[in-house]
Amino acid sequence: MNSEYRGLLQLASDDPDVRVIVVTGSGRGFCAGADSDDLAGHAARGTYRSWDADGPATPGFGVRPEFDAELAYHFGIPKPIIAAVNGPAAGVGFALSCYCDVRIAAAGARLTTAHGKLGLPCAFGLAWLLPRLIGLSRALELIVSSRTIEADEALTLGLVSAVVDDHELADHVPDYARTLATTVSPASMAAS
Repeated sequence: MNSEYRGLLQLASDDPDVRVIVVTGSGRGFCAGADSDDLAGHAARGTYRSWDADGPATPGFGVRPEFDAELAYHFGIPKPIIAAVNGPAAGVGFALSCYCDVRIAAAGARLTTAHGKLGLPCAFGLAWLLPRLIGLSRALELIVSSRTIEADEALTLGLVSAVVDDHELADHVPDYARTLATTVSPASMAAS
Protein backbone atom coordinates (compact mmCIF):
# COMPACT_ATOMS: atom_id res chain seq x y z
CA MET A 1 0.00 0.00 0.00
CA ASN A 2 2.88 2.40 0.75
CA SER A 3 4.12 2.42 -2.85
CA GLU A 4 0.66 2.96 -4.25
CA TYR A 5 -0.05 5.74 -1.77
CA ARG A 6 3.20 7.53 -2.54
CA GLY A 7 2.62 7.13 -6.27
CA LEU A 8 -0.87 8.63 -6.02
CA LEU A 9 0.44 11.53 -3.92
CA GLN A 10 3.10 12.15 -6.58
CA LEU A 11 0.45 12.22 -9.33
CA ALA A 12 -1.75 14.62 -7.34
CA SER A 13 1.22 16.79 -6.43
CA ASP A 14 2.34 17.03 -10.08
CA ASP A 15 -1.15 17.67 -11.52
CA PRO A 16 -1.76 21.44 -11.88
CA ASP A 17 -5.52 20.83 -11.86
CA VAL A 18 -5.37 19.32 -8.36
CA ARG A 19 -5.45 22.10 -5.76
CA VAL A 20 -6.24 20.07 -2.60
CA ILE A 21 -5.57 16.41 -1.80
CA VAL A 22 -7.98 14.31 0.30
CA VAL A 23 -6.78 11.10 1.94
CA THR A 24 -9.32 8.66 3.38
CA GLY A 25 -9.83 4.98 3.93
CA SER A 26 -11.91 2.53 2.01
CA GLY A 27 -14.83 0.94 3.79
CA ARG A 28 -15.20 1.43 7.53
CA GLY A 29 -11.60 2.25 8.44
CA PHE A 30 -9.04 4.96 7.74
CA CYS A 31 -6.00 2.70 8.20
CA ALA A 32 -5.74 0.00 10.83
CA GLY A 33 -1.93 0.05 10.73
CA ALA A 34 0.75 -2.18 9.34
CA ASP A 35 0.25 -5.89 8.76
CA SER A 36 1.87 -7.60 11.76
CA ASP A 37 2.84 -10.64 9.63
CA ASP A 38 4.59 -8.31 7.19
CA LEU A 39 6.38 -6.56 10.07
CA ALA A 40 7.60 -9.94 11.35
CA GLY A 41 8.91 -10.68 7.85
CA HIS A 42 10.82 -7.39 7.86
CA ALA A 43 12.38 -8.31 11.19
CA ALA A 44 13.39 -11.75 9.94
CA ARG A 45 14.92 -10.28 6.76
CA GLY A 46 16.52 -7.41 8.65
CA THR A 47 15.19 -4.94 6.07
CA TYR A 48 12.02 -3.52 4.57
CA ARG A 49 10.87 -4.96 1.28
CA SER A 50 10.71 -2.60 -1.69
CA TRP A 51 7.54 -2.93 -3.74
CA ASP A 52 8.91 -1.04 -6.72
CA ALA A 53 11.88 -2.16 -8.77
CA ASP A 54 12.83 1.49 -9.29
CA GLY A 55 12.03 2.45 -5.71
CA PRO A 56 8.95 4.24 -4.44
CA ALA A 57 7.76 7.60 -5.73
CA THR A 58 9.20 10.57 -3.87
CA PRO A 59 6.42 13.13 -3.52
CA GLY A 60 7.52 16.20 -1.57
CA PHE A 61 11.22 15.26 -1.72
CA GLY A 62 13.84 17.87 -2.49
CA VAL A 63 12.10 20.78 -0.75
CA ARG A 64 14.05 20.48 2.49
CA PRO A 65 16.35 17.64 3.58
CA GLU A 66 14.27 16.88 6.68
CA PHE A 67 11.22 16.26 4.46
CA ASP A 68 13.04 13.53 2.51
CA ALA A 69 11.94 10.81 4.93
CA GLU A 70 9.08 8.39 5.38
CA LEU A 71 5.81 10.31 5.95
CA ALA A 72 7.70 13.60 6.44
CA TYR A 73 7.51 13.93 2.64
CA HIS A 74 3.93 15.15 3.18
CA PHE A 75 5.38 18.48 4.33
CA GLY A 76 7.13 18.98 1.00
CA ILE A 77 3.95 18.65 -1.06
CA PRO A 78 2.86 22.18 -2.03
CA LYS A 79 -0.85 21.42 -1.75
CA PRO A 80 -2.94 21.01 1.39
CA ILE A 81 -3.61 17.40 2.35
CA ILE A 82 -6.80 16.68 4.27
CA ALA A 83 -7.20 13.42 6.19
CA ALA A 84 -10.85 12.36 6.22
CA VAL A 85 -10.59 9.94 9.14
CA ASN A 86 -13.60 7.75 8.41
CA GLY A 87 -12.91 5.04 10.98
CA PRO A 88 -10.11 3.42 12.96
CA ALA A 89 -6.66 4.98 12.52
CA ALA A 90 -4.01 2.93 14.30
CA GLY A 91 -0.22 2.76 14.24
CA VAL A 92 1.07 3.89 10.87
CA GLY A 93 -2.51 4.95 10.00
CA PHE A 94 -2.53 7.24 13.02
CA ALA A 95 0.89 8.63 12.04
CA LEU A 96 -0.18 9.13 8.43
CA SER A 97 -3.19 11.18 9.56
CA CYS A 98 -0.91 13.32 11.73
CA TYR A 99 1.28 14.19 8.74
CA CYS A 100 -1.72 15.53 6.83
CA ASP A 101 -2.27 19.28 7.07
CA VAL A 102 -5.88 19.04 8.27
CA ARG A 103 -7.65 16.16 9.99
CA ILE A 104 -11.46 15.84 9.99
CA ALA A 105 -12.91 12.81 11.73
CA ALA A 106 -16.17 10.91 11.55
CA ALA A 107 -17.89 10.75 14.93
CA GLY A 108 -17.26 7.00 15.10
CA ALA A 109 -13.53 7.23 14.38
CA ARG A 110 -11.08 5.84 16.92
CA LEU A 111 -7.38 6.67 16.95
CA THR A 112 -4.36 5.07 18.61
CA THR A 113 -0.59 5.08 18.30
CA ALA A 114 -0.84 1.28 18.95
CA HIS A 115 2.93 0.67 18.99
CA GLY A 116 3.31 0.26 22.76
CA LYS A 117 0.73 -2.51 23.01
CA LEU A 118 2.49 -4.33 20.19
CA GLY A 119 5.96 -4.03 21.73
CA LEU A 120 7.14 -1.73 18.95
CA PRO A 121 8.98 1.60 19.19
CA CYS A 122 7.17 4.84 18.45
CA ALA A 123 7.99 5.22 14.76
CA PHE A 124 7.64 7.53 11.77
CA GLY A 125 8.79 10.60 13.70
CA LEU A 126 5.58 10.60 15.72
CA ALA A 127 7.45 11.38 18.97
CA TRP A 128 8.64 14.58 17.26
CA LEU A 129 5.42 15.50 15.41
CA LEU A 130 2.68 14.72 17.94
CA PRO A 131 3.93 17.19 20.61
CA ARG A 132 3.91 19.91 17.95
CA LEU A 133 0.28 19.11 17.15
CA ILE A 134 -1.20 18.73 20.64
CA GLY A 135 1.48 19.70 23.17
CA LEU A 136 4.16 17.70 24.94
CA SER A 137 2.19 16.39 27.93
CA ARG A 138 -0.80 15.20 25.91
CA ALA A 139 1.41 13.68 23.23
CA LEU A 140 3.57 11.79 25.72
CA GLU A 141 0.48 10.39 27.42
CA LEU A 142 -0.84 9.05 24.10
CA ILE A 143 2.57 7.71 23.09
CA VAL A 144 3.32 6.02 26.42
CA SER A 145 -0.15 4.55 26.97
CA SER A 146 -0.98 3.69 23.34
CA ARG A 147 -4.59 4.05 24.45
CA THR A 148 -7.41 4.48 21.97
CA ILE A 149 -9.18 7.82 21.81
CA GLU A 150 -12.58 8.60 20.33
CA ALA A 151 -13.11 11.36 17.76
CA ASP A 152 -14.57 13.78 20.33
CA GLU A 153 -11.48 13.47 22.53
CA ALA A 154 -9.27 13.95 19.46
CA LEU A 155 -11.14 17.21 18.83
CA THR A 156 -10.69 18.31 22.46
CA LEU A 157 -6.96 17.55 22.23
CA GLY A 158 -6.69 19.54 18.99
CA LEU A 159 -5.64 16.46 17.02
CA VAL A 160 -8.55 16.91 14.59
CA SER A 161 -10.09 20.20 13.56
CA ALA A 162 -13.65 18.93 13.21
CA VAL A 163 -15.84 15.93 13.95
CA VAL A 164 -18.87 15.28 11.76
CA ASP A 165 -21.52 12.57 11.72
CA ASP A 166 -20.24 9.39 10.10
CA HIS A 167 -22.64 9.62 7.15
CA GLU A 168 -21.80 13.33 6.56
CA LEU A 169 -18.00 12.94 6.29
CA ALA A 170 -18.09 11.93 2.61
CA ASP A 171 -19.88 15.20 1.75
CA HIS A 172 -18.31 17.52 4.33
CA VAL A 173 -14.65 16.95 3.42
CA PRO A 174 -15.01 17.43 -0.36
CA ASP A 175 -17.06 20.59 0.30
CA TYR A 176 -14.29 21.91 2.55
CA ALA A 177 -11.65 20.93 -0.02
CA ARG A 178 -13.59 22.75 -2.77
CA THR A 179 -13.78 25.85 -0.56
CA LEU A 180 -10.01 25.81 -0.11
CA ALA A 181 -9.43 25.16 -3.81
CA THR A 182 -11.65 28.02 -4.94
CA THR A 183 -10.94 30.70 -2.32
CA VAL A 184 -7.25 30.39 -1.42
CA SER A 185 -4.50 31.07 -3.96
CA PRO A 186 -2.27 28.09 -4.82
CA ALA A 187 0.82 30.20 -4.05
CA SER A 188 -0.51 30.95 -0.59
CA MET A 189 -1.30 27.29 0.06
CA ALA A 190 2.15 26.20 -1.15
CA ALA A 191 3.84 28.71 1.13
CA SER A 192 1.92 27.61 4.23
